[in-house]
Amino acid sequence: MTVRNLSPTLDRFAAIGDLAVSVKKLLAGILRPLGLILFFETALLLLTANPGAKGFGMIALGSWLALSIWSQAGVGLPILPMIAVQNLIAYGLPIVVSNKTVMGYPEDFMTSAGMEVMLFSITMVVCWRVGMATLRLASPLCYVLQGFDEEGMQSLERLGFGLAIAATVCQVGQSLDWMDLIFQALPAGSSSIINAVVSGVGACGFFLVAIILGKGKMPLFKRLLFWAMLALVCFITAANFLLSSTATIIFSVLIGLFWSNGRVPWPFLLLVLVLLSFLNLGKFTMRERYWRLDEEDENVQEIKLADMPSHYKEWVEVSFDELIGNETIPLHPAFAEIANAESGSNSQSMLDRINNLQNLLYVMDAVQRQHITLMWGDTYMLIPPLLVPRILWPDKPRTHEGQVQLNVHFGRQALESSFQTYIAWGLLAEAYGNFGPIFGALLLGGVLGFCFAWVEKLVARKLLLSMEGFLSFTLFLSIANSFEMVSSVLITTIFQSFIPIVLASLPFVEHIVPRRPADG
Repeated sequence: MTVRNLSPTLDRFAAIGDLAVSVKKLLAGILRPLGLILFFETALLLLTANPGAKGFGMIALGSWLALSIWSQAGVGLPILPMIAVQNLIAYGLPIVVSNKTVMGYPEDFMTSAGMEVMLFSITMVVCWRVGMATLRLASPLCYVLQGFDEEGMQSLERLGFGLAIAATVCQVGQSLDWMDLIFQALPAGSSSIINAVVSGVGACGFFLVAIILGKGKMPLFKRLLFWAMLALVCFITAANFLLSSTATIIFSVLIGLFWSNGRVPWPFLLLVLVLLSFLNLGKFTMRERYWRLDEEDENVQEIKLADMPSHYKEWVEVSFDELIGNETIPLHPAFAEIANAESGSNSQSMLDRINNLQNLLYVMDAVQRQHITLMWGDTYMLIPPLLVPRILWPDKPRTHEGQVQLNVHFGRQALESSFQTYIAWGLLAEAYGNFGPIFGALLLGGVLGFCFAWVEKLVARKLLLSMEGFLSFTLFLSIANSFEMVSSVLITTIFQSFIPIVLASLPFVEHIVPRRPADG
């Protein structure tokens, strides 16, 4: 039983599985040239005696096979190909650019790391394929908006703009302290729930508007309103020098623009990469200047809207100094520890940030040469208690507690500095730190592969404009932004996003099987 293999029709009856059609069409055109590029790049690395050449070849092979197999049998939410591309970039790119954080390791370590990534990718796609062969497609019965059958495509646009405007107003209100009275009146821990709701509402809203915008039929005024709101939200969310906080909105727009016509929005993508790469250069210096360092207090100082222009001006100047090599004020030891761990210096480029290979190599070195013991699932045991809402358990462990445990156990970060910021790990490095070589990659790949197949079969025939559609989009967005996360952070993030979406949409949906007018 398969999902209809037609070109996606962008209307209110568009199914989540239609996204697979666009992605498979894209892959059909790039798989062969991508394979040739990866082959010749591996050969070039071998000829230039790059110590990571064999490792890169294995990373490339695993990613290419995962993309190829999915392109033949994918029917729904394309999480697996997104992870395959993520592996190729986060583990392979540092070798291609000879990143200094990985070039210091011996060749056998680089090769072993490449094998771990390849095993992870291949196990993931094999278990995904088994799941796709054994699981059945779920019914198209879904929770759609009330009055769905009587509304036209304009309802999608109205809903998207309504959600985007609501999220933008909330972001502005928080930056102007308008929300303080509300937060103070609510129980402890409520702020995290409200922030999750605002983030989910914004992501869904900008995604819906982006798929309309990508069709090129939106009036000029609405186009200008969309880009103005997007710029304002990114301006506010990145003002605390946490660029990752803007990734959710940016990814939602990228996905929406791609789904609208099946083409990668290269101008928008390149603009975002340039801006984020530039600002990333000066973020540690700005954190040093404006973040509080007293662990009794909050580690991030809220910057108000009126102060943001001057802070951004200073941030641009700091980043420009880093770009041209001018000296800046030395970092506080707490921030210098993070910067040195992630890039080997007191500054960090975007290529340093997109580098999971250094995390994997670090834990491999800690286990094999320093003989630090494995954690045997300790970080995974944190997941159940972290799902308890903080409003019910104000003193529950930090969301990043798994990451903290890994950093402290393997000697990568002092406990005190974890109250300021966290050194990234990633799912594969976490699996290695818990279960060691080979078994960690096999276990992680097997679990993720089968779960991805279950999700695809579950939601392939559900509508985009439904509760299931919003939940699927939120899941995809969370995993797309997960390359630095450990499992407890990822699962907690997804859970905290799902609950508000379900609660907010339940009063406005009905459980039906929508049919196109021509079908009935």
